[in-house]
Amino acid sequence: MASQIMTDDERKAAELRGLLRFAQGLGLDEATVREIYEAVGREAMVTGASDDTRMAEVRKRMIASASGA
Repeated sequence: MASQIMTDDERKAAELRGLLRFAQGLGLDEATVREIYEAVGREAMVTGASDDTRMAEVRKRMIASASGA
C-alpha cells in the first residue's frame, strides 16, 4: 500500500500546478510565478509563516504583478 504522505517535492509541485492554473487567468507566465513563489517561500522560512499564509501571499503578489502594481 502506497503512503498517503506527500514529500516536500510533491507538495511543491502540486502547489505550483495550482498556481500556474491561477496565473493563466491573470496572464502571468511561468517564470514570474516561480519567481514570486520562491521569494515568498524564502520569506516564509524566515518568518515562520503557515502554509495558508504563504500561499495567500503568493496569490496576492501574483494579482499585484498582473495589475502592474
